[in-house]
Amino acid sequence: MRYGSVLKGGPQVSVLGLGCAAMLGRTGRGESLKALGAAWDAGITLYDTARSYGYGESEALLGQFFSGERRSRAVICTKFGILPAAKNWKQRLKPVAQAAVKAFPGLRGIAQRQAADQLVAGSFSVELLHASLETSLRQLRTDYVDVLLMHAAPVNVLEQDDLLDSLARLVEAGKVRVAGISGDANVIAASFERRPKGLRAAQFAMNLSELKLADITSNAAREGWFLVANHPFGGPSGVAECRRRIEAMRDDASLNSELREKMRPDAQLMPELLLNMILSDTGVNSIIPAMMSTHHLHSNVLAVERCRFSPEELATLRRMLAAGTESGGLQPV
Repeated sequence: MRYGSVLKGGPQVSVLGLGCAAMLGRTGRGESLKALGAAWDAGITLYDTARSYGYGESEALLGQFFSGERRSRAVICTKFGILPAAKNWKQRLKPVAQAAVKAFPGLRGIAQRQAADQLVAGSFSVELLHASLETSLRQLRTDYVDVLLMHAAPVNVLEQDDLLDSLARLVEAGKVRVAGISGDANVIAASFERRPKGLRAAQFAMNLSELKLADITSNAAREGWFLVANHPFGGPSGVAECRRRIEAMRDDASLNSELREKMRPDAQLMPELLLNMILSDTGVNSIIPAMMSTHHLHSNVLAVERCRFSPEELATLRRMLAAGTESGGLQPV
């Protein structure tokens, strides 16, 4: 495993992190613990969770796994601002809504969506910050978190001075090693531009449709930001689009024959290209893919440990892919 940054005297941060969004949601306890064990054995130190993951129980699972001496060697990133949804959506419906669904079963889908909207909507008050963090600390069985992010935050949180001050004080108090923000590309760009007090970490999607972020992440890294990319493969549609683009570039006569030869298809080509293209010369410290299966985990670990492409080749391919996106050659992922 490759390692990069260190957060305020903490352990080394692996360039590959484990995303825990599926744990105790789509993935059961046994499978989730197996994934955590496999990641730990592979040398992964960065684990990304949130107060809302796993119906509010993902953090507790990590707390169980990292209890004891493992905690000091782990880098735990959690988030606040999205409330955990109820495991059974009916638990959250008001009595009148329950009665309406019972009388008119056709309203069930509408009621579910309304319940989800009501529960998952972000809230970024100082009160929620402190309440959420205390719950996270209790669930994680720790007295600090390495990274605390505002979860899928809108750009107007950058104007909430009281919230930013509170985050800065939590860092000063040692309850948080570094605080920051997760959000879409526009929010992240605004954060880098404004340099808000208390924020020095950012998490964002970086895949075929978001490669343009590489133009600004390297500058942010030089200014001391801790940068984490997620969703690198862009889901099933992103994987399909990446295959199409790789095939097109392999037939591109403007590329030298050696590089085109390296792009012959095999099982490791896509993870090697995408993961290292995001990590190479962009300032990104770590990438967090979803890796609940040991097959995907081992494939991604191998990709960051052994890459057939040089940094110069990765830069060339990244420019070509980004140019294809801007010109319409790539469909949004």
